[in-house]
Amino acid sequence: MKTYTVAVRALCEFAAKQGDLDMRFTPSPTPQQGIVGHQTVAASRSPSYRSEVSLSGTYRHLVVRGRADGVDPERRLLEEVKTFKGDLDLMPANHRHLHWAQAMVYGALLCRQIDLAELTVSLVYFDIGSKREAPPLLQQCSAVELQAFFEALCERFIAWADAELAHRERRDAALTSLRFPHEEFRVGQRDLAKAVFNAARLGRCLLAQAPTGIGKTIATLFPLLKACPVQELDKIFFLTAKGSGRSLALSALETLQRGRPDMPLRVIELVARDKSCEHPDKVCHGESCPLAKGFYDRLPAARTAAVRAAALNRESLREIALDHGVCPYYLGQELARWCDVIVGDYNHFFDSAALLH
Repeated sequence: MKTYTVAVRALCEFAAKQGDLDMRFTPSPTPQQGIVGHQTVAASRSPSYRSEVSLSGTYRHLVVRGRADGVDPERRLLEEVKTFKGDLDLMPANHRHLHWAQAMVYGALLCRQIDLAELTVSLVYFDIGSKREAPPLLQQCSAVELQAFFEALCERFIAWADAELAHRERRDAALTSLRFPHEEFRVGQRDLAKAVFNAARLGRCLLAQAPTGIGKTIATLFPLLKACPVQELDKIFFLTAKGSGRSLALSALETLQRGRPDMPLRVIELVARDKSCEHPDKVCHGESCPLAKGFYDRLPAARTAAVRAAALNRESLREIALDHGVCPYYLGQELARWCDVIVGDYNHFFDSAALLH
């Protein structure tokens, strides 16, 4: 059987998140601030302390890997370091629950890797504003306890992993035999398609300029889809400046799928939060918005229904979200992890304040 590889963070966010959607404890530090915070914590530790320790382990055909923030083998200590802004007391309980899950999975992997019978697992919160650590939160855990926790999370994820492996196999088989949807290429269209395919094959950037009307959209999407099985590409981002660009991309993808109605291609359209919010008079947390209340408890059913849908444009995504009582915008953010083609605005990818995973 094929193996499925998942990052520790992705495993925990899938299997350990619970409770309300709560966006009050934001914005998070920038990636640069987070790096500096982690380096500051590591610099204050003993000579035996090691930072960014690569760990991996398996459960059945699931491979879990990641990098622990800090390990001190002499003290039998593993640290999960989280940088933050603001008042730590305002952090929702389910955020901390997720942080503990990550720390304990790393602990299980460490115990197996260096053969420890027990381990101290520590959550360290570092305030990037004051440059100070909060008092660490400690748990003394046996390797047996950590392994049981790890296996329980893996069990929750493994059925999804099996479905993802099957989807990927069907998708790649369909894309391998995918044909251009028109009888012939327009002038300039074949050259563009070749250039796009070769750029994907060689891992290069491509800047192309072409006049209106040659069919740039489909001449870009078709070769990228053809490159997916060859290059083992996980997903394609098609980013535009305007809503009309999204419409063109979705129309081109519909044309491609019309020739292969059995093609299991997951396409999602992402729109701005203010355009998809069902309750603009409310705030994104469970005490205010009914679609945020218990969001992570209802998310698994909504996620399963969504990946079975033929297409996830703005309207169909909203319908699925409301059927399951969850926020359409944040359901879209979650589904971006599991879709093959993501059609959205430039800001979804390039804006440092955007929340796209």
